Amino acid sequence: MKHYFSLIGFLLGIFAAQTVFATQIADLYQADVDSTTSGNEWQRQALAQVLVRVSGKAGVTELPQVKAELAKAAGYVKQFENVRQAGGNRMRVLLDADKVNQLLQQQGVPVWGALRPDTLVWLVEQNGAERQFVRQSSHQLNVAMQQAFRQAALPLMLPLYDMDDLLNLAETDVWAGFWQPVVDASSRYAADIVIIGTIERQSVDGKEQLRLNWQRQDDGRTLRDEITAADEATLMQQFTRVLAAQLSERYASVLSGESGAQFVLQVQQLTDLADIVQVQRLLQQVVGVSQVTVSNYHAGVARFTMRSGISADGLLNALRFNKQLQPQPANDAIAANEPAQPTLATYRYLRP
Repeated sequence: MKHYFSLIGFLLGIFAAQTVFATQIADLYQADVDSTTSGNEWQRQALAQVLVRVSGKAGVTELPQVKAELAKAAGYVKQFENVRQAGGNRMRVLLDADKVNQLLQQQGVPVWGALRPDTLVWLVEQNGAERQFVRQSSHQLNVAMQQAFRQAALPLMLPLYDMDDLLNLAETDVWAGFWQPVVDASSRYAADIVIIGTIERQSVDGKEQLRLNWQRQDDGRTLRDEITAADEATLMQQFTRVLAAQLSERYASVLSGESGAQFVLQVQQLTDLADIVQVQRLLQQVVGVSQVTVSNYHAGVARFTMRSGISADGLLNALRFNKQLQPQPANDAIAANEPAQPTLATYRYLRP
């Protein structure tokens, strides 16, 4: 037993001695632009694209200081490469995450990290009195929606529309906004957000337009919106722009510019060193977190001390969609023999 505690102490000493800096998921700060764009325009487009993705706000590029930085976009580029695609050559551009975050922080614009909600979308197309689910993944509407969600860095889930789905949910339920059958049919997907939408083609001044009426539920409220556009791609771009703005308003956090705030999280059900290391890595990926150390481990429960440039609420919001960390009620918390600093929250680790 003495050797066991000596080993744990040795491992904790290693963890405490390291200064571990947060890492970002590369794709969040990666842009895809047309490689045939002349001059330095591709750099400006890449920075603008990433600023919108990371903030969730399309209007961020209109801020005066951001406009000035767009003219110096080359200083934000870390790597780039040409990629051949069927639709033409593209440029894949990786930007400096620290510089992008600093620019947003200086403007007081919240930063939205890589942990984002899985969004399930039930889509119905109405032609006259006939309504049908948009079932085929190759359908123009689904293709445009997948591309728009990908560009906005929003995780998208499409229903299977198999026998189970069709027995539990009808097109009329989606069209009319009957949420109980929607919730029942959606439960198998374990999505964080469920959206229902109806698309109707209409003629305006002799020109065809697409109209999307969509809604989602949020804390007991039903949020509704309507979008019109001339084509599928534009419709879905506008849809994701509005959705991203709504979600970032709730889940993004303003960085303080300093990493002085210190929080302690307690994580249960850690059976070995590999589990501890994995949880540490998960916490390191949270935007605004600059350091994560293990301060205590006992009987499968570890306390992680974190230095963060975001508030306590911002940190908890950022962890909300992590599938491997399940929040536990306060009265279920297990003491980890270190009362020096209060525990912000307790989680249970779920192995992937």
